[in-house]
Amino acid sequence: MRENNDNPGTHSRGAPPDTRGTGPVQEAVDQIDQFQQRHKPVAIAVAVARKFAEDQSTRLASMIAFWAFFSLFPLLLVFVTLLGFLLPTGIKATVLEHVASMIPLVDTSAMHGLSGSWWALIVGLVNALWSGLAVVRTVEVAFNAVWEIPYVKRPGLFSQLLRALGVLATVGLGLVVSTLVTGFVSGQSTGIDLGWTGRVAGYAVAIALDVGLFVAAFRILTNRKITTRQVLPGAVLSGVLFWVLQSLSSLIISRYLHNAQSTYGHFATVITILWWFYLQSLITLAGAQLNVVLTERLHPRGLRDSPDTEADQRAYDAYAKERTYHQEERVQADFPRADRSRHRGQ
Repeated sequence: MRENNDNPGTHSRGAPPDTRGTGPVQEAVDQIDQFQQRHKPVAIAVAVARKFAEDQSTRLASMIAFWAFFSLFPLLLVFVTLLGFLLPTGIKATVLEHVASMIPLVDTSAMHGLSGSWWALIVGLVNALWSGLAVVRTVEVAFNAVWEIPYVKRPGLFSQLLRALGVLATVGLGLVVSTLVTGFVSGQSTGIDLGWTGRVAGYAVAIALDVGLFVAAFRILTNRKITTRQVLPGAVLSGVLFWVLQSLSSLIISRYLHNAQSTYGHFATVITILWWFYLQSLITLAGAQLNVVLTERLHPRGLRDSPDTEADQRAYDAYAKERTYHQEERVQADFPRADRSRHRGQ
């Protein structure tokens, strides 16, 4: 926090800052800081970006992307093995082509040779269940970290597993349905042109499904009582961006991925899938951060002299209290130099 010895604590919201002894860059930052604190939409965006960085959400997104990528291929192994049991070879190839057109960034052409096998089915089911539970548990850890829930109040392993099974059976099925709807409406899997009205209606249904899934995920996987109204803004943001990402992934498959495979082979597919899951995780956590900022009113945040605003102090207090490991432990964050800050957010 910057020391300000000239009339400390005298600046109020909207008053020009004391820039004596500072350079033009600092003056420009002060002006930008005043602007974003006066305008609520900008202040919310800045607060979300700051909290996103302070919570190290990119690291959490990387963990989610890893386990999502790890769970993809066991699921495909189970799916292809079941097709080998249930369908003849010709029909199985047709079904795989439809699946490849609807599931983003998945090339099933290398799986045509697989047939029904009990050992492959068992191994695939065990790995898919294990990795799927790991994905859900990692998302739950990320949501609890975003809401700064103290460690002592977070669920144990058994509770996490039960909750993860429920989420896999509901949200996971919903994601499959949403992907199928998007593929059907776009005509990629059926070749049917629904017309612009049919497409608009179909896309609206797909987006509504995505938003509903995020509402359910935000509420179920956060270990505190939150309402649908509290998670709806973030669910809308994440749901719309998720649908956009699904649509863009189809463009990547049809125009770029196959060309890249001719040069880089399956390495291009692996990198692309990892990036796709990583971007999915980022937009999910961005929606969760928006919910926290709005619910806890963690805006406006200062850009320079943190803790510059009352929201800064409450955010830092929550970060400290998150590290509570015992029921009898009490954590309190003090800001002895807060009276020397500008408090423009008051």
